[in-house]
Amino acid sequence: MSRGYRAAIGLDETDMALTIQQLQANLDTINQAIGSPTLKVRFPDGREVTYRSTDDLRKAKAEIEEDIREASGQTGSRVRFAQHKRGDGPTGPTLSDRW
Repeated sequence: MSRGYRAAIGLDETDMALTIQQLQANLDTINQAIGSPTLKVRFPDGREVTYRSTDDLRKAKAEIEEDIREASGQTGSRVRFAQHKRGDGPTGPTLSDRW
């Protein structure tokens, strides 16, 4: 995980993990900032961070979402792969079968 969000709010590897409720409150705060014209964020615990860009806010959002997934026991990312059911997928006919 990148250190952007964690460093910005003063957490490091040795700090205790935030609860899911604290993480969700931080995520809500970041979402509000993304929707507003300001880059300054005041988290519910009183910490204040000024991000350099909206892109940095989005990166912080992704980090918080990953922290929430980890804290709730979910693993992996939200990427989903298509499943083929018509026989034309990975287990279906090959190109050499069609020629």
